[in-house]
Amino acid sequence: MSEEVNNEEVVEEVSEEAVEESPVEETAVEETTNTQSTTSFVDSMLNQIEDADVKDAGFWKSLEGKDATEVGKYIKELQSFAGKKGDIPKSDASQEEWDSFYTKLGRPESIDGYDFTIGDEFTELVGEDSAPFFEKIVDGFKDQAFKMGATPETAEALTDWYLGTVAEELESSQAAMKEAEEEMDKELRQEWGDSYDGMMNGIEAMLKANGMPDENLEFARESGLLKDPALATTLGRIAARFQDDPEIGHHQTNTQAGLRDQLHDVNQEVMEYVKTGVKVPQHIAQKRIDLMNKLGENL
Repeated sequence: MSEEVNNEEVVEEVSEEAVEESPVEETAVEETTNTQSTTSFVDSMLNQIEDADVKDAGFWKSLEGKDATEVGKYIKELQSFAGKKGDIPKSDASQEEWDSFYTKLGRPESIDGYDFTIGDEFTELVGEDSAPFFEKIVDGFKDQAFKMGATPETAEALTDWYLGTVAEELESSQAAMKEAEEEMDKELRQEWGDSYDGMMNGIEAMLKANGMPDENLEFARESGLLKDPALATTLGRIAARFQDDPEIGHHQTNTQAGLRDQLHDVNQEVMEYVKTGVKVPQHIAQKRIDLMNKLGENL
């Protein structure tokens, strides 16, 4: 009986010791796991590499903090790039080999694959007359892009860059021209005062009566050439000498006949607005009043 009791006590003591030791083992495992988790995958790889040149390679920097899956994707991309690089034709390759290579890179089968155009907004900016010129340039871009193996996206991006640069230059130039024209217009109005409209109309009438084609006169007007103070003042003085000319003189505001003719023209404009039920613009109504007042002063 005593021996059995003693044996049971021994067994119990051993069991208790085993139970007490087990937490120590679990703690050791846990510490090992924590140590491994604090070491990144890339650092773990570097610790296993002995070649100093390989360990010092710059590409490891871009892999810092990445896990095994991300590093695997990186290696896969490198392999894919290496495969494409191996497909690059040699200097003596045939055109067929180059065409095959460009097709792999994403070049369309023909120039028709570049389906971009100059666009309505650009056409409006440069004008209908200039649009064909730029369309021809874009076609040349497409031809060169195809020869160089560009993808549709790359070819369109380059074309957009070119057209954007042209648009910026045009907008800047137009803004400068408009500002200059406004300054010239202001200078002439200060010099001619109320006679401004009559002087400008007289100049245009004189030029047209002496053989200037309508298209040239239109260009001179739209370009602001006729508002250049030096030219306009000179032409105005010449036009003033034709105040008795039936085609030119009636535009001058410093003659009775000219005032009556201008008032007649303004009254015709007013009647057109009245017929259509549209309110007469303030500047036309004011011009009519000014002409009537001048006629009253000259009576």
